[in-house]
Amino acid sequence: MQHFLIQILNGVQLSMLVFLLAVGLTLIFGLMNILNLAHGSFFTMGAYFGLVIANKTGSFWLALLIGPLLPFVAGFVLQFFVLQPLAQRGRSTHLDLALLTFGLLFATAGAVEYIYGSAFHSIATPDVLIAVGIAIALALVLVIDRTLVGATLRAGVDNREMVTALGININALFALVFGFGSALAGFAGVVSAPVMSIYSSMGIGIVVTTFVVVVVGGLGNLKGSFYASLIVGMTDTFAQAFLPEAELFAVYALLIVVMIFRPQGLFGAVGRVA
Repeated sequence: MQHFLIQILNGVQLSMLVFLLAVGLTLIFGLMNILNLAHGSFFTMGAYFGLVIANKTGSFWLALLIGPLLPFVAGFVLQFFVLQPLAQRGRSTHLDLALLTFGLLFATAGAVEYIYGSAFHSIATPDVLIAVGIAIALALVLVIDRTLVGATLRAGVDNREMVTALGININALFALVFGFGSALAGFAGVVSAPVMSIYSSMGIGIVVTTFVVVVVGGLGNLKGSFYASLIVGMTDTFAQAFLPEAELFAVYALLIVVMIFRPQGLFGAVGRVA
């Protein structure tokens, strides 16, 4: 019984880590329709920038506060100066974006390994992951559903021309949202230190699980991402603990079942398919 309860706690902890990544990707991919395979790069950037801050100051909280700033700036620059011009030139299909951001994902991993080597690192982190994940989930739902910024973002996705005609700089808003989603990935990178350690290719594996969460939860559905993170995190944790021979494919088997019977995602709107 104790072992079972420990696995539940491990599963919730992993779920909140994946959610912190998935919610940023939901904002970028689900709401803005930008396929960003480089999301794991911002996860890695935040982790290493947080590591530098923690080593310099000895403070986890400063690392948590400052670490996401680098991925925020990098995400803003990527969207405003690279992805948005591609969209304006008509080169913004999912294939184009996938190829570009996939290259950025591996380029980041290679650059980090060149600078810091392939060693594993960690940050002394308080047990805040579960509480942080829940707090961010509640805050984002309120912002997207109940504020003018959230309403403007949703309107910009549905009718970009109308929002622009109202005098709103939708390009800047999208870049800010992209940067914010990237900052959430960097935030997850800092708090992931005790869960998975910090290493150069950490963003490559986790981004696949994150996409599974976004698809299972339903594109653009923040609440769906939260519930799907719990489902995927628990599935992965219990597969490792009780069915290790199924560990490598348990999450993907879940994805296949969902895509067959509920292609819009467990919590997505009926009729909406990626």
